[in-house]
Amino acid sequence: MALALPAILSGGLTDREAIADGLYRAVLAFDHADEELLLSAITPDISAEMPGSSAKGVAEFRAAVFDRVSKLDTTHFLSNIRVNTQSATTAQATCSALAQHVRPGKGLEPGASKFTSGGVYLCDMVKVGELWKISNWRANIVWVDGDPTVMAGQ
Repeated sequence: MALALPAILSGGLTDREAIADGLYRAVLAFDHADEELLLSAITPDISAEMPGSSAKGVAEFRAAVFDRVSKLDTTHFLSNIRVNTQSATTAQATCSALAQHVRPGKGLEPGASKFTSGGVYLCDMVKVGELWKISNWRANIVWVDGDPTVMAGQ
């Protein structure tokens, strides 16, 4: 069942809303395993830094993050979004992030192993056509809880 909205929303967003929407599109792409939505949210030359790994370009980002996380049943929540618009086409955004992960199809099973993390993202954003996209994504994972083998696909 497809529950994701299209990358370009109707109704006209302010720049701040559109920048936040770039962040939302990225994490919703993980939750829906939607590569098209992911590509609407990141630049081809994206760079990403996370504890223990980094990626440069879409192929590395897909391998390091998307291909692993999108295979799981996940929910990602962003809050406390703050936007600093630097020019008509560049900005930075920060937010708090909560990510919940469970093995595919196991989320409703009592006692199923889950892995949850909380952190902060700092993203450099650029406007490409009508959409704001992430060009640099730095994730600082502050805490984790649960079974880390969920993330390894075990």
